[in-house]
Amino acid sequence: MSTLSHEFREIYARSGLSLPYEEYLKRIAIISSAACSISIVILLIIHTMLLHVRGWRLLAAVFIPSAMVGVLALLLSLYYPLYRKNQMKTQIENSLLYVLSYMAALSAGGVPIERIMERVSEVEESEALRMIAGKFMADVRIFGFDVPSALRDVARRSPSELMEKLLDGLRNVIQTSGDLRSLLTYEVSRMLERRREKLKRMMGTLVYLGELYVAMLIVAPILFILILTVLSVIGGNPLGVPPQVQLNILIFIGIPIMAAGFAIILDVIMGGEE
Repeated sequence: MSTLSHEFREIYARSGLSLPYEEYLKRIAIISSAACSISIVILLIIHTMLLHVRGWRLLAAVFIPSAMVGVLALLLSLYYPLYRKNQMKTQIENSLLYVLSYMAALSAGGVPIERIMERVSEVEESEALRMIAGKFMADVRIFGFDVPSALRDVARRSPSELMEKLLDGLRNVIQTSGDLRSLLTYEVSRMLERRREKLKRMMGTLVYLGELYVAMLIVAPILFILILTVLSVIGGNPLGVPPQVQLNILIFIGIPIMAAGFAIILDVIMGGEE
C-alpha cells in the first residue's frame, strides 16, 4: 500500500495540478461520498414513486448501483492525475522539437539559460512547457534557487521522461562545459528522427482506432437497436428489464459514454495537436 501511495504521489507531482496533494485526497473522498449519496436519493425516488419497488428488491436496486457509482467516482478521481500527466506529456513531446529549435537559436546568440527559459514561458503556446519554464523562473527569482538546483527541481516535476532527461542534460552542461549550443543542436537533430518514427506509429494507431470506432459505435449499436426493437415487438424480456428501457440506456447512456471514451483516447494520443 505504501508503494502505491508513493507512486500516486509521484504521478500527482508530475501532473501539473496546482491543488496540494492532501487537499486533492480530501476532495476525492468528498466527491465519492457525494456521488454515492446523490445516486441513492435519485434511485430511491425512481424505484419508490415510479417503479413501486418494495422490500429487499428496493434495497438491492438502490444501494448496489449507488455503491458502484461511488466506486466509479473514486476510480475516476484517482485516474485523473494520471490522465492529466499523460496529456501534458503528449503536449510536451509534440512541441518539444520546436521549443528546442528556438532554444538552440537563442543559445547560439549567447543568451543565458535564465533568459532562454523566460522567453519560452512568454512565447510558448503549449501549456505544459509554459508551466515548466514558469516553474523554473519562479524557483530562480522567487525562491532563490541557483540554476542547477532549479533545473533539477523542474526535471523532478516534469510529466515527460524525455523532458526530464533534457533538463538533466542542461544541468550537467551548465555545471561542466557551459556549451548549451552544442547540446541543444544535438537534441534537435535527435528529436527530428524521433518525430518521424512517432508519426509512423501514430498513423497505424489512428487507422486501428478508426476501425474500432466503426465497429463499436456504428455497427454494434445498430445491431443492438434492431435486436431490442424486435424484442419489444414480440414481448421478450431476457434480462428482466423491458426492452424499451434497455434501448433508452443504450442510446442515451451507452453510446455517449463510449464516444466520450474514444474522445479521451484520441486526446491522449494527439495531445491537442491540430
